[in-house]
This record gives sequence, C-alpha cells and structure tokens, in this order.
Amino acid sequence: MKILTAYCIIGIFFSFNCSLYGQFNTITPTSPQKAENPQVANKTEETKNLKKQTGKKFWKNLLNGTRKVDLKKELDSLKTMIKENSISNSKKWDMQKLKDSLILELQGQFINKAPHDFRKRSAEDEYPKITMPLDRSISVTSPYGTRVHPISGTFRMHNGIDLKAYYENVYAVMDGIVTETGWDPMGGGHFIKVKHYNRFETAYLHLSEIYYKAGEFVKAGFVIAKSGNSGNSTGAHLHFAVRENGKYINPVRFLNELLEANEWLAASYHN
Repeated sequence: MKILTAYCIIGIFFSFNCSLYGQFNTITPTSPQKAENPQVANKTEETKNLKKQTGKKFWKNLLNGTRKVDLKKELDSLKTMIKENSISNSKKWDMQKLKDSLILELQGQFINKAPHDFRKRSAEDEYPKITMPLDRSISVTSPYGTRVHPISGTFRMHNGIDLKAYYENVYAVMDGIVTETGWDPMGGGHFIKVKHYNRFETAYLHLSEIYYKAGEFVKAGFVIAKSGNSGNSTGAHLHFAVRENGKYINPVRFLNELLEANEWLAASYHN
C-alpha cells in the first residue's frame, strides 16, 4: 500500500513538471536590446539642427560675423592711410591756411552785410573790395626775412617788405579800424596801423603824412597816408608789414592771396 501511494505521488509530480515546462516553452525568447548611445543621439540631433540652419538666415548671420572682422581691418587701414596722408599734406595745408582764412573772412563780411533795399548797387559794391597799398605796380626793394640792415650793417629780421614809393598816396588794403598812429622809436618813423576783421593788422611805416587817427573806420581803397623818408631810412619808400593773430607773416604772400580771394569771391558771386 505504501508503495502504491509513493508511485501515485511520483506520477502526479512528473505530470506537473511536464505541464509546467510546456507552458514556459511556448514563450518566444527575445534577444536583449542595447541601450541607445547618447552621443550618437546628440550627433543625430545636431545634424538635424544644422540642416535646419543652412538656410538664408544662417548664411546671413555667418556673413555678418565675417564682415565685422573685415570692417575692423578696413578701419585700421583707413586710419593709417589718413595719418600718412595728413603728414604728407601738412606742408600743403600750411600753404593754403592763409588763403582759406582770407576767403572765409571776406565771404563772411559779404554774407553778414545788411542788404540795402531800393538802391541800385554798382558792380564794385557786389563783393568786398580789396586794393593794394599803392596805386601802381608793386616793386619790392627789400623782401621779408633775415637781411643785412642797410644802416647798421648787421643781420636782422625784416618783419615786412619795402616798396618803391616816392611820396605817394598809401591805401588801406581792406576795411578796418585804425588802431594806432604815431612815431616809431625803433626807426620806423611815422606810421599807421589798421586792424581788419579782428584777425589781421597791416602797418605802414616811414610816412610823410598821416590822414587818420586811432579809432576811425577806413574802407578798402581809402587814402590813409603818404609815403616818405621818416625814421631810419636811406630814401623815400613804404615799409608794409602784416600780422595775423599777432604774428608777422610774409606780406607778399598776403597780398597775393588777397588778390586770389578777391577774384574767387567775384567769380563765385557772378556765377
């Protein structure tokens, strides 16, 4: 009986194992999947983004960035060029400074001049008048600069020019105010000085007669004095000197630039 019972238990156990094996055997095994690499995923995402960016906006931003670098280089080269050009043209600018200042001063006088209604103006009134200090061809007997003084025999700075003039009328070269008249104790004899536009001052020395006094207004072309032989002089002549902002300048260049400025103003007005 015990043996029969044992066989029954073994048979039941064997049947249970077979059924259990058959149940698990019906499940299809699957191969394990590898985890996705995050770097590969990021590269894929960047590629997608790059494809989206390679449009008009992308190239515009890229080129704009390049232009800023190129622009800086161009600005640097431009600064260098301007510096070199300004150095090379410094002498030319110095030569033009007097002419330009005269043109501006004369043009300003013409522009600021109050209009005269109901009056017919002559051609001479259309623009500021400029004259020479003598009513004759200008002949320079002693130039501006260092020279041997004709009386002392020493080297001295000649701050003006000597003009050939034998007791002749002396004219104001531009409109102005007489600032000083009198006797020059340094050898200039009788003199008269006229201020023009608060910038230039003309001086006329070795005079025989003076027709105006300090504070009086004179116009260009007015006879202000007569040349002579007063002071330290070897003969009748006119010493003519010019200061710009208190510094002596070459009167010959001043007179030449005056004539050019006058011609320029006349031509610009008629045009």
